[in-house]
Amino acid sequence: MSRIRLKTVLEAGLAARLILLGVLSALLIATTGGLLLRRQLHEVVLRSFEQGLAERVERVAAELQAAAVDGMPLDGAATAGEFGRIFSGWYWQLDDGGEPLRSRSLWDSGLDLAAAPPAAAGELRRTAGPRQEPLAGTSRPLALAGRPATLHVFGPVADTDVEMARIDRVLLGLQGAFIAVFTLLTVAQTRIGLAPMRRLQAALSRVRGGQAPRVEGRFGPDLEPLAEEINQVLDRNAQIVERARHHAGNLSHALKKPLALLGAEARKPAVAGTLVQSQVHAMTVLIDRHLARSASGAGNLRWIGVDGTLQSLVALMRQLHAGKALQWQVEAQTGLRWKGESTDLEEMAGNLLDNAGKWAARRVLLRAHGTAQGITLQVEDDGPGLAGEALVQALQRGRRFDEKVEGSGLGLAIVGDIAETYGGSLVLDRSPLGGLRCTLRLG
Repeated sequence: MSRIRLKTVLEAGLAARLILLGVLSALLIATTGGLLLRRQLHEVVLRSFEQGLAERVERVAAELQAAAVDGMPLDGAATAGEFGRIFSGWYWQLDDGGEPLRSRSLWDSGLDLAAAPPAAAGELRRTAGPRQEPLAGTSRPLALAGRPATLHVFGPVADTDVEMARIDRVLLGLQGAFIAVFTLLTVAQTRIGLAPMRRLQAALSRVRGGQAPRVEGRFGPDLEPLAEEINQVLDRNAQIVERARHHAGNLSHALKKPLALLGAEARKPAVAGTLVQSQVHAMTVLIDRHLARSASGAGNLRWIGVDGTLQSLVALMRQLHAGKALQWQVEAQTGLRWKGESTDLEEMAGNLLDNAGKWAARRVLLRAHGTAQGITLQVEDDGPGLAGEALVQALQRGRRFDEKVEGSGLGLAIVGDIAETYGGSLVLDRSPLGGLRCTLRLG
């Protein structure tokens, strides 16, 4: 049963949980505070009664001891005031081993001490009087003319009980009022506090229903960052979808010419193999290029370690270009991190390193460091390099400058395309080593 109740509480809404926790807190505070206050007030009321009782015990004991010293009859002592009025509510009884002596107020009755068991230290004994009225009192040992005796003094406690009951009713009423007010305040606080959440939910509903492209509105300082993160996700998803549509359209348009040429060639009696091969190669380059561009940046962005990824890529390049015995030098900032898709970073850095390995004579240098906007990667080699118009043409798709070097001429273009999806760029210039320097900046 307890598990079912706990599951019900956990499955309740945020507002219900907040209200429930508020009510439970109010109950705990009101109950604990009420019990402590009740105890203190009861002690104050009882202390007043106990003080009056203690004064009367001292007075009766003194009068009985004085009568014993003077040799006067003890049954005639301590009869003044309330102890001399019949059934006044204040009574004393003396037990000395013989016939008990009683105050005149008891008349011909006695205290039912059997119904008043001995109380703990500091507590009063309870019994009923001659008229069944509630009494509270105490017992005290005495020495009367060398004889041990016990003095019992009791007084009316009905008014004290009534006062304590009234205190209990008042405290119970205050406790109920406190819980009710606190519950109402908790409900109001919850509704007011969760109002920005409801506005955010309504804004998301408008986005889902196509009524708004982004989450718009004011949600307070606590939810504004969340709304901004949601908008960034929506913007990124919209960019991915738009980019995919754009690339699909571009690919469709770009493939029309090679397909038309292949179709025209297929209708001829003799098909030119060289033309077919060139057009197939052109379509392959187009497809690879557009697939790389459409897939980049579409994964889950996460913080990834850059230096570890670069070290792994360099180790792979050493094996790939082992025949050239190149010197691979890495200068990467320790602990460098970048928020993006790990496969995109591997694709970009791998293409740059592979390109440098193909053209380098003896040495390839890789640098990586962080910037205010993101990270910067630089790959340099000591190969022949490029100059002038060739630096611009190197970023064009399928552009190759030496047919003897293996490759499709697509690597640098893919790097530039992927960098654009992250708001970055790829810049080519002359390296101090003598070859090409590729500077990749990523946001």
